[in-house]
Amino acid sequence: MRNRRLIWIMVSLFLVLSLLAGCSSGPKSSQGSKEAPKAVTNFPSKPITILNSSTAGSPADVMAREVARYAEKFLGQSMVVVNKPGGSGGVMFAALLSEPSDGYTIGSVTASQIAALQAQLKKDFSFDSFEFIANVQKEPYAIAVRAESPFKSLKDMIEYAKKNPGQLKIGGQGTGSALHLLILQLAEKAGIEVKWVPFGGGSESVTNLLGNNVQVISTAPATVNQYVEAGKIRVLAVSGDQRLGHMKDVPTLKELGYDIVMTQYRGFLAKKGLPPEVKAKLVDAIKKAVVEPGFKEYMAKNYQPDGFMGPEAFATMARQDYELIGKLLQRIEKK
Repeated sequence: MRNRRLIWIMVSLFLVLSLLAGCSSGPKSSQGSKEAPKAVTNFPSKPITILNSSTAGSPADVMAREVARYAEKFLGQSMVVVNKPGGSGGVMFAALLSEPSDGYTIGSVTASQIAALQAQLKKDFSFDSFEFIANVQKEPYAIAVRAESPFKSLKDMIEYAKKNPGQLKIGGQGTGSALHLLILQLAEKAGIEVKWVPFGGGSESVTNLLGNNVQVISTAPATVNQYVEAGKIRVLAVSGDQRLGHMKDVPTLKELGYDIVMTQYRGFLAKKGLPPEVKAKLVDAIKKAVVEPGFKEYMAKNYQPDGFMGPEAFATMARQDYELIGKLLQRIEKK
């Protein structure tokens, strides 16, 4: 009887200890999974989409396709460029934000879209909704006309605008973009009134210039280089702090007495919340892609200097540009 009672006590104690052990291990396992989520180790396991806000054939579009072409081999997956033109980048931003922030959908971005975030896109999008991956190119803007234009210099264009207020039609990508802001600044400093005509991308701007739908375009040198070489387009001025090596006869706006220095950059961003390891893989692939011989050849052919920046430097530059654009817009709106 005594032995039977002892055995019952031992069995009961074992059952109680087992129950307590089970209860304590459950919550620990659950808490552990929340504190240390499983790392993304197999990225990418499917193709990556690059959204582009301009039309096919524009400098930003070509840049994205060239990067994709060489980055694919370092990622082990294809990168597909999908054009989402319209709304000064708004269509592309909306599409990007509608997708998960997992690295499988990223966007190409230029200074024009960053400027638009301070202008007509400000009510719909926040600069802080995005994070920057890498920048690839950086160049000044150009003010260009058809080769047969009566404007042989920027001075000719300014004089025409003064004699014909509101009659000078200048086109470029988007409204509120950096390209637009460049013209707004020039108009303010020169004391002229012009009509801005927005287009979906650089190639569309060129088509409308050559078709005589606008007299002038605000554009990127890369957009018009081939037309300048073919004798179809003439560049009147550039917005950099110095002349371009392949356009040594084209003065800067500063040289002509207008204190305006603006540059166009082209790179990649993602929706906020990109996993660090995914971001690191994308940065690494782009960094390796831009030093590939074929990519360097493309850059040289298009007179593009190396403009690579990692995420931190790119984000800093973009934010500084964003804040500067905001101040310039406020100043111009007060006029």
